[in-house]
Amino acid sequence: MKILEKVQARLKDEPADVVILRGYVETIVNRLCIRLGEKELPETFEGIAVDATVKMYRRAYYEGIVSEGSDGISTSFVSDVLAEYADEIKTYRQSKSESGGKYKVYFL
Repeated sequence: MKILEKVQARLKDEPADVVILRGYVETIVNRLCIRLGEKELPETFEGIAVDATVKMYRRAYYEGIVSEGSDGISTSFVSDVLAEYADEIKTYRQSKSESGGKYKVYFL
């Protein structure tokens, strides 16, 4: 699994359980496929899958924190790790509909 290997490379200095990472990768890939309307993840979205998986892993710690209180313990996390990729997903879906089913992705 190419994505899992890339995730492990990014997290090489952090203790990461392979079983947990594999589950995160599967979740992210499934969510991307649903949003893209694809049965398999297009190769152009593998980098996004890696980024989102690392964020999902780190969300359990501190990277996904949106706000944090100082008087007491009050922490809230980003609920949708794919939200920041909405533009790429939208562009992909629009390109598919405009090209009659053939996808083109343009990253700006």
